[in-house]
Amino acid sequence: MRLQILGAARQVTGSMYHVDTPAGQFLVDCGLYQGQDHPRGQNRRDFGFDIAELDWVLLTHAHIDHSALLPRLVAMGFRGEVITTPGTADLCELMLLDSAEIQEEDAAFDLKKWRKHGRHGPPPLPLYTVEDVHKCLRAFRSVPYNRTEELARGLSVRFRDAGHILGAASIEVWVTAAGRERKLIFSGDLGSLGQPIVRDPQLPEPGDIVLIESTYGDRHHDPYAETVARFEEIVERTIAQGGQVIIPAFAVGRTQAVLYELANLLRAGRIPEIPVFVDSPMAIDATEIFRRHPECFDEEMNELIRSGNSPFSFPQLKICRSREASMAINDFTDPCVIISASGMCTGGRIRHHLRHHLRRRQDTLLFAGYQAAGTLGRRILEGARYVTIFPREHHKVRCRVEMLDGFSAHADRDELLAWAEAVGSGAEAIFCTHGEEQAALALAEGIRERLAVPVHVPEILDSFDLLEPRADI
Repeated sequence: MRLQILGAARQVTGSMYHVDTPAGQFLVDCGLYQGQDHPRGQNRRDFGFDIAELDWVLLTHAHIDHSALLPRLVAMGFRGEVITTPGTADLCELMLLDSAEIQEEDAAFDLKKWRKHGRHGPPPLPLYTVEDVHKCLRAFRSVPYNRTEELARGLSVRFRDAGHILGAASIEVWVTAAGRERKLIFSGDLGSLGQPIVRDPQLPEPGDIVLIESTYGDRHHDPYAETVARFEEIVERTIAQGGQVIIPAFAVGRTQAVLYELANLLRAGRIPEIPVFVDSPMAIDATEIFRRHPECFDEEMNELIRSGNSPFSFPQLKICRSREASMAINDFTDPCVIISASGMCTGGRIRHHLRHHLRRRQDTLLFAGYQAAGTLGRRILEGARYVTIFPREHHKVRCRVEMLDGFSAHADRDELLAWAEAVGSGAEAIFCTHGEEQAALALAEGIRERLAVPVHVPEILDSFDLLEPRADI
């Protein structure tokens, strides 16, 4: 019985773990590599196992860095099931189709260059197509939170609410091997306590082998109330200067959380009644999916809906689905808030807004979530004076740049340590994954200080015997 780390090792992208058991083989997550630090060919690499022998993919949540290599896996011969929660299944349909359209568009652009510059090598092909996604979606099977599902004799699984985003789960797996039952726990991406809309993370019962994410393993979030107060201050100050607030936000999770707080601030009269533009077709569609899954909401969110004060519908909200509506925002000169994807500025309509607003001193570019190494958002956040948004377009950064970590959908260091202490106190081994090297190493050291448990920060392709994990660490 072995575990191999195929992604998200000392980095925050490409989450993928392969587990080989007597009852069958499964992946936990099958994520795309994102960010310019990763070569484009990395997503085309060999998976590292016999796809025909793979029986299941257990999917923690719908974010691209956890789900978006699934269509390629299916296209290359996977015939098993993708098992996840109902909310994640619905979001994946939206996100994977969008990802496929981007793959096809990028391949068409590369094909033009290939034809123009001499046709050296094979013609470029998309990583996968829309047709591949439709085949992939037929492999999905939904399992609700807290129901133990037997996949095969000696192999069972249960999804626990991880907070983070709609449908996100930590996964418990029970495997019988060599006459012993072993319990594996995969944290997935853990949500921060007190996060709006979704419930706080559930704590799985302790396990033998624990994999925990470490995105914020070396950092603390500001208290959420302080984050909202700072958000209010940033919006008010920008409005007073006659400026506009530009928020790059992930279409799933972060956009809805920002809308939640803006709706509260507007309803309470704590900020002026300015337009709030949501300029992301995916975010608009994702918000509709959120509406369909109130079973994932916390009590405060459900009470808002019952009282007719849904944060997804308020008078100042302006939905921009068409390209024409998006372009028309450029002609709007009064104070406003513009929310657009992608959250790390790596694609989508946000790049067009940056082109118009980076040079405007009265405007504020407000990051409301993690910016991975190598992304445009990270370069701006680290103080770049000039950035390239589109080929041969260089833009000076004159606007004010702000960051609000407290809006993060990820648990911070203290929350991760508390989760590890509750879930891994009797574990035989804990693995810190899905974090940049510094964050993963810092979290591992913090866990060692609290628990007398072997803790490892694996490298990509590291493999471990799950019957005797201490021998490999």
